[in-house]
This record gives sequence, structure tokens and C-alpha cells, in this order.
Amino acid sequence: MIRLFVGIDLPEEIKDELYALRGGLFGAQWHTKERLNLNLRFVGNVEEHVAEDVLKELRYVRFPAFHMAFKEIGYFAYGDQPHHIWTGVDTPHIISELQEKIDRAVISAGAGNADKFKFVPHVALAKLQGTTMDEVFEYIKRNNLFRSKPFLVDSFCLFASHARENGEGKYYTVEETYPLSLV
Repeated sequence: MIRLFVGIDLPEEIKDELYALRGGLFGAQWHTKERLNLNLRFVGNVEEHVAEDVLKELRYVRFPAFHMAFKEIGYFAYGDQPHHIWTGVDTPHIISELQEKIDRAVISAGAGNADKFKFVPHVALAKLQGTTMDEVFEYIKRNNLFRSKPFLVDSFCLFASHARENGEGKYYTVEETYPLSLV
């Protein structure tokens, strides 16, 4: 079995900007720079032959390259218990169109159905434990004007997720990179 997801690998300069948002929030377990990416489709744990089918189907996705930037800070919560802090994108409609094409390719490859949650284009910055809503709102207020430099998105990637041998988190490897067309 291999655990896969499809996403946009970010330029180092952008990862540095996102990484600089760390700190000042009780209970935040901040993501490492290597884990900062824009997840477009979680595939999950699949057999090797299904992984090969996903890899091949994604080669048929056609989409133009585009520019984007990250902006604003948000959070996900279960009721009144926040569980993640994230940053959004300035081109959600474009990202959503790309995500729909990728979703169809993954389903066509036999790797499951559409996600039950509405797609929200974002990069998760931290997982939260024991953080109050007031603390989250204060963090958002302090970082309210965040906006990254714009950058060109000219590809997306199929990533594999691996558990670290020491049990301390995960790391990702790029299985294949898929270019977007430059017009």
C-alpha cells in the first residue's frame, strides 16, 4: 500500500514566507517547510497497481499555467474547537477548476469517489490542540494583512506520504510532476 495525494509543490521563496507565519499561537504544531504544499486531492492508501493507474490518468489532465498568491489566514474547527490554521489563495476559482479535473482523473483511475467535504483551496500551516477560539481570532487579527508574493503555478505533483522511522511525523516524496501548459 502507498499513501498518495495530489498537490502543488511551492517555490522555496513562498515556503519561506509561509514558514515566517509560525509562532504566537498556543497549542499550534507548526508544519515543517517540507510539508507546506497546496493539497488538491487526497487519494489515500492504495495498492501499487491503483497507484500506477492514478499516475497514468493524471498525465491526461490539461490545464493552463497561472499566477497566484496566498492571502488571509483562516481556520478549520469541529464546532467551537479549532483544529487547523491555514492560508487561502487569491485565485480560488482557478484552483477549484484544476482540482475538479484532477478529481475526475483520480476517480477514473479507480481510486475512490469524490471527497465528501467541499474543496477549500488552502495550505495548512499548523495543527491545533487545546487552542481556544479567542487565541485563533487573536492570531488571525495579528496576521490579517498577510499576502505572499505572486508566483507562477506551472505544474502539479503526485506525492507519496511516508511515516518517519522515528515516529515523529511524516515526509513527502514527489512521485511524478505534471506540467501545466504555458500559453
